[in-house]
Amino acid sequence: MKVVIVPLKAATLLNPNCLLRPATFLTRYYATQTPRGGNSTVLSSVYTIPNMLTMTRIAVAPLIGHYIISNNVTPALCLFTYSCVTDFLDGYLARTFKMKSVAGTILDPMADKLLMLVTTASLSYPGGPQVIPPLLAGLIIGRDFLLALSAVYFRFTSMKHAYGRVTWSTFWDFFHYPSAEVRPTRISKWNTFLQMVYLGWGFGFLLIKSTGEEQDEKESQSPFHESFRWMGYLVGATTVLSGFSYVFSKNAVRFLRKIK
Repeated sequence: MKVVIVPLKAATLLNPNCLLRPATFLTRYYATQTPRGGNSTVLSSVYTIPNMLTMTRIAVAPLIGHYIISNNVTPALCLFTYSCVTDFLDGYLARTFKMKSVAGTILDPMADKLLMLVTTASLSYPGGPQVIPPLLAGLIIGRDFLLALSAVYFRFTSMKHAYGRVTWSTFWDFFHYPSAEVRPTRISKWNTFLQMVYLGWGFGFLLIKSTGEEQDEKESQSPFHESFRWMGYLVGATTVLSGFSYVFSKNAVRFLRKIK
């Protein structure tokens, strides 16, 4: 089954029948629609290989945090590497084999943010390794918290637009009641990439610490440490810019076509 993602301005009026049986009406309606250009479709099914990979990333994120805080560097690094590789792989499969889905536009950024939040919080935790400055960690987490609040707003407004009404159960049922497509901005994609590199760099510090060798003041001024510090500045800058990009972008969130 396929659904068509269109800009809000191209939507049509609501049909009262949609309020009675929204899921059935949505399926029948989108089955008859032809996307603009004739071939730009997005699957509505959640059961695709990219989505399965994305859900494994969501599942392993808490384990990464646990292993970091408990100083189990090897399993934490392995799971983090797995998450980075599958983040690229699920996007590649979705684009190459035309397995893009509405659920994927929600699950993929959710998995990215969960990985970033858990790893950042763990690497900056005072009782843990604390290799990331608390100020930078607060900036990254604060930006994603604000985006999460805006996501709640867009979910509510897009549900009202596509279905005419919102209930508690339908609001959280992203798979049976898709209402919007989320498209990361270009700077946001770069920010995610740089954050992954930066966090991977943080794992390098954990590996150094795991050898049991003490770091003296001279070693802390090494090129490796200096580069990591400047990388933190770059990540902080792109974090701020990516946050503003969602505010001013017109294509970051696109509503589903309003039901006739």
